[in-house]
Amino acid sequence: MSSLRWAHVYLKALVTVRVDGLWVDAGAYAETVGAPVHVLTAWNPGAARPSEAANRAANERLRAHLVDLGLEPVPALGADPDSAHAEESWAVVGLSDDAARCVGAAFDQVAVFRATASELAVLACSEDWVVRRALG
Repeated sequence: MSSLRWAHVYLKALVTVRVDGLWVDAGAYAETVGAPVHVLTAWNPGAARPSEAANRAANERLRAHLVDLGLEPVPALGADPDSAHAEESWAVVGLSDDAARCVGAAFDQVAVFRATASELAVLACSEDWVVRRALG
């Protein structure tokens, strides 16, 4: 079954990045660094719902993988604006969309985020769809 049915749910997410101890919008962070920012997580892969400890351990493996790729992951958060659900994530600068999708797929994720100063996009990891919304 296609994951596209989840695309617009993911698109509503509030995506923030922790900068100097403060949480800022991913689009504002992208504007500050002057480049697109990809936000990836290892939480809740596919249909699985591991424990918080297992999710944190997987997310730490993701951080280590991103560092191994020569990136500098910054803590990020993807939160559902309609509930208390949030997933710890990592924001990185320097990945192409295809590389971000590959990393997401390697961690069994449905999609990853790409933020620019003006747009938030949800990029499917293993399918061919992208959805976008304007920021600001």
